[in-house]
Parts: sequence; structure tokens; C-alpha cells
Amino acid sequence: MILNNEIIEQQEHSGGTRLFNAANKDIYIVLSSTDTVLGKVIQKKLGVSYNHCSLSLDENLERIYSFGRKTYWHMFSAGFVHESKSSGFYKHYGKTRILVMKISVTSQQWFQIQKELSLFTATSNQYSYSLIGLIYCELGMPIKRKNKYFCSQFVTEVLNRSGLSLFEKPETLIRPHDYLQLSQMKIVYRGEIGAYHAA
Repeated sequence: MILNNEIIEQQEHSGGTRLFNAANKDIYIVLSSTDTVLGKVIQKKLGVSYNHCSLSLDENLERIYSFGRKTYWHMFSAGFVHESKSSGFYKHYGKTRILVMKISVTSQQWFQIQKELSLFTATSNQYSYSLIGLIYCELGMPIKRKNKYFCSQFVTEVLNRSGLSLFEKPETLIRPHDYLQLSQMKIVYRGEIGAYHAA
């Protein structure tokens, strides 16, 4: 139902209603060129400029979600991470080169993405980084391992679950630079993350 430029959606379980703004919202895909051992290996092996992929609902990039290092000083402590451009890994690597892209989604998709991210956050201790998944991806083998993700697999799965299927191949075969091939994406920033400011 549309009422005063808003959509009212019935909630089956609660018996109530939820109000959505009919206007589209933006989400942000952040590609980064991390100056880490794994990052350098990926860049050299694949011949790409960006080796890491993150997702944000916030144009200020104060809430960035991905799979990567949990602590900037420990390369083997990796899993689901919730960071910002001014904290965590990026606080200590402020000269990390990033490329920020935005894409418009419906309000329903935006809220579903938010829900998926909240679920990952609430159960973050159940997940770990899938280093072997990167190998399978390189070999073109779409093998999905339970509760194990690498960065671009995670971002793509969250979008797929939210009704935003951007690729024809499985999320386990998506690499960060694949997002550069999408015509729906609009590049809004390219430079050091420490110098980023929302437009």
C-alpha cells in the first residue's frame, strides 16, 4: 500500500505494520588496496589494484562490514569485522587506497540488508575467514563452506539474500574487482581512506 509517498508493508509475524519510505536509498561498496602480505599477494597474483571488499549503509563510512583482520597487528586473527574509516584497521592504515561506489536500492532491500548485517553482528563469533575459499575461487570452484567467508563472498551473499542479485555466478566466485564491472555502480571517491569525506 502506498500512502503519502510511503509504503506500508504488513508484518506477518507481528501482526502489525512497518513503514518504509518509497524513495530509493543508497548503499556503498568499498574496495581497498590493503598494504598487507595477503593483500599484496592477491594484487600481484591477479594483477588487480584492489584486493578487499566491504559494505556500508553509511555514506560517511563510519560503519563498514566485511571479513578480514579482527586486529590490525595479527594477520591470523580474521573473521567478521565491523569497522569505520576512523577506527580499527583503517585508523592505523589511513593511507590505504580505496574506491567507493554507490548503488541505489529500494527501501525494502535496504532494510533487509540492514537486517542481514545485524544478524552477522549478533552471531559474529560463529564465523571465520575462509582462506581456502580464496583458493577455490581462484580455481573457479564454487564451493561454499559453512560459516566461512572471504570479503567479496560475504558482501555478495548479503546483497543476494536481500533481493539484490548483481552477478550471474555464485558469490563464492566473486572477487572484489568484479564490482568494477557493474554498470549500476557509481564511483563517488577514489583516494586514501584517511582523506575521505562524504559528498
